[in-house]
Amino acid sequence: MPSLTSSLPFSPAELAYLHTSLSSVPPLRPDARALSTDFRPLRAETGVLPAVNGSAHVGFSDGREAIVGVKLEVEKTVGAKGLEKTQQDGTMEVDADENAQKKATKGKQEWVTLTLTLPGLRDDDANLVFLEEMLREPLVVPSSSGSGATSLQNSLVINSRWHWHIYLDVLLISPNGLASYPLPLLSMATHLALRDTRVPRLKSEGEEDPIADDDWMASTYLYPRTKLSSTKPPVTLLVVVVGENVIFDPSREELAVADGVVAVSVGTVPGKDDDFQILATRMIITPARDTMKGVPVSGEVKEGADIPGVWRPRVGGIKRSVLKKAVNAVLTGGVAKDVLQGLDGFLNLETNPG
Repeated sequence: MPSLTSSLPFSPAELAYLHTSLSSVPPLRPDARALSTDFRPLRAETGVLPAVNGSAHVGFSDGREAIVGVKLEVEKTVGAKGLEKTQQDGTMEVDADENAQKKATKGKQEWVTLTLTLPGLRDDDANLVFLEEMLREPLVVPSSSGSGATSLQNSLVINSRWHWHIYLDVLLISPNGLASYPLPLLSMATHLALRDTRVPRLKSEGEEDPIADDDWMASTYLYPRTKLSSTKPPVTLLVVVVGENVIFDPSREELAVADGVVAVSVGTVPGKDDDFQILATRMIITPARDTMKGVPVSGEVKEGADIPGVWRPRVGGIKRSVLKKAVNAVLTGGVAKDVLQGLDGFLNLETNPG
């Protein structure tokens, strides 16, 4: 995968000090966070944009912000066959609509469109396109439950001839551009915007052409907005590995010396409140590979020897045991649960299932 950053302005001595601090047990984080699983404070709000089906605004303490707008449009399903079933005498079959409903088309990945914009950067920039796909992938990847499609895709089906097409427009505002890996910020903003999205109630029934009700209060949420609901959009967490330590929500300094950077997308298991599943895992090239390493004075030491205070970026990948440790920390270590519960706090959840 391409690196999302250029060389960061840290000297070899600073990089060596940061790496030594973060690889100690327990790690000493530069922003004084006590635990490797601590997240920086953030602020969030939903319903911030007019004339959309859902929206959200999320800001991190380092000045980065993301605004997401969601729009739904009715679209004819490609390849849908006619539903007119006739009997031998030429009359319409009575149960044609009912049978067609039971065989309704499953959701497709093409029904989800995500666009990411960063002011000052071309829309076809490789790094921007890479981030777009990383945000979109967990939304459309088939779940491990064997249903063949995500709950988002299946919820877009109207009938066998029509479906909703969902458009997510994401705006990133960052003083450092892409240098701070804003993937968790964008993912959390997308998560909240989807949970704020309302689907218009349809007056039509069965296989009729869809006609929406003008009453906005009659609409329903795309994702059930109750505390008892376990169906939620996925979130993508960024994890860095330094030595044997696994660190969540890395800062710009921690990214600069990471031995490995992993993006873990996690989603809920339908029908199970506290169970989570991995939807996607991506290895990202660490910025440390792009940083010029310190060079000792010629002749003083043997080339390739480790020298205290001289920065040498790690070459190669990370151990499988460390990668497994990172994934387990997300699933069974409570990190995913804490993040999703924290995002629940920004929503007015109903206490009853109705």
